Amino acid sequence: MDKETALHAIMLSELPHVGDKAAARILALNQQRHHGFATFFRLPEAVLREEYQLHPATIARLCSERPAHEARCAWLLDLLGAGEAWLPDAAGYPERVRRRLGPPPAVLYGLGSAVPLRSPTLAVLNSRTLGEHAVAASLTVVRAAAARGFTLVSGGMKTAYRITAVAGRAAAAPRVIVLDRGIFATFGAHLDRDPFGFGPGRMALDSEHTLVLSPFRLLDHAVARNGRQRDELIGALADIIVAVHARPGGEIERVCLAALDRGQSVLSWYGENAGLVAAGATAIEEADLHNLSRYVPR
Repeated sequence: MDKETALHAIMLSELPHVGDKAAARILALNQQRHHGFATFFRLPEAVLREEYQLHPATIARLCSERPAHEARCAWLLDLLGAGEAWLPDAAGYPERVRRRLGPPPAVLYGLGSAVPLRSPTLAVLNSRTLGEHAVAASLTVVRAAAARGFTLVSGGMKTAYRITAVAGRAAAAPRVIVLDRGIFATFGAHLDRDPFGFGPGRMALDSEHTLVLSPFRLLDHAVARNGRQRDELIGALADIIVAVHARPGGEIERVCLAALDRGQSVLSWYGENAGLVAAGATAIEEADLHNLSRYVPR
């Protein structure tokens, strides 16, 4: 990791009143004006106010409070250790996200290995109101995908995603796990322990076969609106999406429809969601899991 670039990414992420839209605007303006971050963080107050149209608290952080802001972000970078902080043009930024989301998250944090993204990826998606049938079907899909060399993309905390995260770990499958909160809020002080299981025990994180991603500030806790961005990222990272239980009009159906619009492969378990099938999803059944590779977009 380029420490200077990572520090700049954290300094951008930690600015008050700067979410993804404001951060994307900053990145675009920097590019137009040929400003590097070393220049941006030292721009005069008038430029930040009139050209960048930043909030007064943001301007104060960049001007009168900049040394303290930089020192705090350097401390966060040290705590991140072997983790990553990427801007969209960074070499390590996941290409699937950069290509499929517009705009992609302005700052993306990573922990673990990039190796899982070198294989075809698959996500199993369920709405929150999943029943016993959906749980059993999800486990069947996860085991079939793991046996065929797919990387499994899931969240870490929502029950529907934890099924994939835990079953994938049990099958020794490579995993990409997208958080709905910051990395430190998830792992605490133990970045080497796997928090994505059931029960009180936390085994070692398999950092060679697991990549953890978060678009949220390192210390941010989960709030309701974070789930939408997490789901969008999971959808963008998956070459194949298997919709086991997608509530009509719900968030998971929306993610699947967006993936179809981007040309990704969306499979509907036994054609359960008629709306997805009508929009172009492929209805599959258990026998089709023997040849999942044919559904990977070429």
